[in-house]
Amino acid sequence: MPANASAPLRNITREALEPLWSRHDIPTAKIAAALGVSRQALSQKAKVLGLPSRARNQVPNQKLSDAEFRKLWLAGVSTRDIARAGGYSHPNAVCHRADVLGLPRRQREAGAGRRNGRGQYGWMGTISMSQFLEHQLGERMAEMGAPSQAARHLAPTPPNHVRGMQDA
Repeated sequence: MPANASAPLRNITREALEPLWSRHDIPTAKIAAALGVSRQALSQKAKVLGLPSRARNQVPNQKLSDAEFRKLWLAGVSTRDIARAGGYSHPNAVCHRADVLGLPRRQREAGAGRRNGRGQYGWMGTISMSQFLEHQLGERMAEMGAPSQAARHLAPTPPNHVRGMQDA
C-alpha cells in the first residue's frame, strides 16, 4: 500500500463525518466514494470516531402511529395483518415493536394449531383485520344511532381478553 493511500482516511474528523453519517438517505458507499475511501474503511473510521452503527441507528418507516399500533395490538389483530397494514417486512417485526412499546406478549392456546377455530394461527384471542374493522364500523354506527339490528350485526363481541382493555 502506498504511503499516501491512507491519507484521506486520516484526514476525516468526527466533525466532518458526523453530519454525513447521520443522513440515512445517503448510502455509505456514496459517502465513502466522495471521501475517496472504501465503504468498509469508512465504516471502521466511523466506529473509531465513536459514531453509532448505521444499521442500528435507522428510524423505521412506520405507517402506523404508536397509538394506532397499540389499538390494533390490544384488540388482538393478528401479527400478519398488522404487518401487512403497517408495511413491516415480517410479522416478527410487529412483535418487536410491541415489545419496544411495552405491550403485553401474545399467548398460544394449548393444543392450538393453524386456523383451528381458536384464534388466528393458534394465538389466543386474535382476530383478523377485517373483524377489527367490522367491529370499529359497528361501534361508529352505534354511536351515530344506526338501527340497532345493523349495529349489533356489525359490532361482534370482542374476544374476552379485549373486553377488559377497551376502557384503557
